[in-house]
Amino acid sequence: MTDETGKDPDREIIGEILSGKKQSFAALVRKYQTRVYSLGLRFFRNRDDAGDFAQEVFIKVFERLSTFRGESLFSTWLMKVAYYHGISVQRSKRDSDSLPEDFDIPCAGETPEQAHIRKAAAGALKQAVKLLPERYRICIDLFFSFGMTYEDVALSTDIPVGTVKSHVFRAKQALRAALKNSSAEDYDYGM
Repeated sequence: MTDETGKDPDREIIGEILSGKKQSFAALVRKYQTRVYSLGLRFFRNRDDAGDFAQEVFIKVFERLSTFRGESLFSTWLMKVAYYHGISVQRSKRDSDSLPEDFDIPCAGETPEQAHIRKAAAGALKQAVKLLPERYRICIDLFFSFGMTYEDVALSTDIPVGTVKSHVFRAKQALRAALKNSSAEDYDYGM
């Protein structure tokens, strides 16, 4: 996001850090830790690994901050570093689920029947997302879960904007078809 002057609001903090005020980095961590942690949850499905992931990402960002050229917003560059770090770590794990572990926590005031339906829908969606090709899964995740624009997804993943749009469209089609062809009996919801 840019401020009312059209400039990256993080540029001033980055300048402070690069000029020696290392403690200013804490402001960037506070501002973006939830976003990076959430991406970690999507990659690793548990809070401990997501926390480790976030720490590793911020260490990388701190070490590489001088390489930030300002051609994009700092937040886009940060998510690109986080995305590639997640892909790198995940390649060794290969067990991905793009919905966070707390996705199916009950909502307040929900009846048992509503909770069961929501849990079944969440399970079906998790299964369907797991079956998507990785390139579709990450584009749809960044676009819907993080609210990133097609352009920001493209910058974060080095995938052309047109291809990002195509991946999101095809992922939605695949999810729609998978959910239409599935039934609640197809999934084990831990009940």
